[in-house]
Amino acid sequence: MNNALRTPLLCLALLAASATSRAEGFELITDEEAQLEARAVAAAPREVRTRGLPVTRPGQPAIEVVTPTVAGNAVNAPVRIEAAFKPAPGTRIVPSTFRVLYGLLKIDLTDRLKKHAVVTEQGVVVDQARVPAGQHRLILQVADDQGNTAEQELRLRVGAAS
Repeated sequence: MNNALRTPLLCLALLAASATSRAEGFELITDEEAQLEARAVAAAPREVRTRGLPVTRPGQPAIEVVTPTVAGNAVNAPVRIEAAFKPAPGTRIVPSTFRVLYGLLKIDLTDRLKKHAVVTEQGVVVDQARVPAGQHRLILQVADDQGNTAEQELRLRVGAAS
């Protein structure tokens, strides 16, 4: 699919996600999961806490976080998350391979998120995700039809709920 069609399709996905989300949102990360993660991070050696993600190589797909855009600044809950998938030339993204893992413990949030998100070959859009105040690290993963994988970290600092 050419780039001229990707943006309108991502916008349509956003509209669909907004229409299907309940006004109060949904719980993406529970308070208990946030507390477990905070304890794991505090107990982990520094090198484990700062581990980098794999570098994208030629022929691999990529994930670009569109929203939230301001790194380091707090965002209000509920959170809107949007990411664009970029396949390598000659490949297609397989939406069913999309996964979301939470933090150092890699708690799988995929099923919870997919119930309230739109995942297409172009990307993922989710609105109204309730996340406890504090620091959070999500790992987004997706693969293409050749089995090549992409992984992107999304760090969130969430302020008080709006």
